[in-house]
Amino acid sequence: MRIDKSTVQKVEHALRFATAEGMAYGAVMGFGDNYIVAFAVAIQTSSFLIGILCSVPGFLASLAQLWDAAIVRKMKSRKAVVITFALLQGLMFIPMLALAFIHNGSVGWWLVLFATIYSISSALTSPAWGSIMAEVVPEHLRGRYFSFRGSLSTLSNTIAFLAGGIFLTFLVHKALWGFAILFGAAFLARMISSGLLTQLYEVPQKDKPVQQASSGSFIRNLFSSNLGRYMLFLFSMSFAVNIASPYFAVYQLHSLNQSYFVFAALGTASSVATLLTISRWGRAADRIGNLKVLLMTSCLIPLVPLFWLFSKNLAYLGIVQAFSGLAWAGFNLCSVNYLYDATAAGERTKYLGYFNCGNGLAAGLGALLGGYLMTHVPAFNGYQVLTVFLISGVLRATAALVFLPGLKEVRKVSTVPAAELFHILTGGRPADRRFSHRRFSLIHHHEPATSESSKSGSIND
Repeated sequence: MRIDKSTVQKVEHALRFATAEGMAYGAVMGFGDNYIVAFAVAIQTSSFLIGILCSVPGFLASLAQLWDAAIVRKMKSRKAVVITFALLQGLMFIPMLALAFIHNGSVGWWLVLFATIYSISSALTSPAWGSIMAEVVPEHLRGRYFSFRGSLSTLSNTIAFLAGGIFLTFLVHKALWGFAILFGAAFLARMISSGLLTQLYEVPQKDKPVQQASSGSFIRNLFSSNLGRYMLFLFSMSFAVNIASPYFAVYQLHSLNQSYFVFAALGTASSVATLLTISRWGRAADRIGNLKVLLMTSCLIPLVPLFWLFSKNLAYLGIVQAFSGLAWAGFNLCSVNYLYDATAAGERTKYLGYFNCGNGLAAGLGALLGGYLMTHVPAFNGYQVLTVFLISGVLRATAALVFLPGLKEVRKVSTVPAAELFHILTGGRPADRRFSHRRFSLIHHHEPATSESSKSGSIND
């Protein structure tokens, strides 16, 4: 199947802007998201309220995604939904930075409110954006393209995160001013990101049959279909991860009294590892399939919180963070790409909404449980939070052992010898195997923009 030259040019143009938008959004994460919990600690928010901050916004955001497909139908454009809620998300940094200058007992609750609106807005962009991008990027190039975009986004995130830590360190006696400036920078980055999103290429839907996936059929297929079991795996993993994940910052800044620079430097170690490995995971996934990469990384992820139990040494923690970045780079990339492979174009927005809803609910419940356990479990090596890390590690391993063995790949992939796989992951592939927008446009002259019509029955596998 061939595509006309004008469509190829539109796709190439859109992907260049999508890559640039990923870098802008990386700065949003680096200046903004990465410092929201640290800001809560700085304004002396209670542990209970930090638990609320880490759970309720994501919980409500996940529920909101049940209406994402309806919002798309109402606005008659996935692109319009993405741009509208991206703007609203960015605007929430304005009242958040204003909280740095308000000194009363309710400031923590206001932070929860604005963070909730921020999270809901972010969540409502996700299914529509994912649906658009999955139709534009062919399935055999998704690993390479999204790892390429992800590596640049991670680089931007890393620079912003480290710069923020250095900045806060210099303003250690006026840290709240520092947080206000960082949130202002995040606002500007999200405005740039929103402008770049206007260049998204939305494949026309008028000639495509729209398949509606009802919530009832989705729930029924959770235990009987391959996609359903896969989602249960991700929900379980999200629950287990978020028992501990929101509280690493609390442990570092409160329990260990780390400086903002050390906090950012350790986070940067994780980001650098992601940056160095995500493209290798992407090329491996394109060759051997997303599921095999998920199997490998799911063996590593349970170890991450367990490694935190044994030492406070900064060099050691830096290695642990780098290990974390390596494992999560492959897992996050392939977990989403597997969903793109397993859902048909006409139903993808709906299913991504269901997935994000379930994943967010699981994450919120995990964070709530973690907050409860923080004050109700015995201490490990002097800290109750370390016991929470231990519980999270065990549950992550349990989720992988229960669900992964029964899953199967949903697209045809190569059988790669172990030696060649090791070469892909450690030594890379020849240069023409790497993603480039120029090469992508040439491939598109011979490949359809989407081949999802052949996947319409995959949800019932």
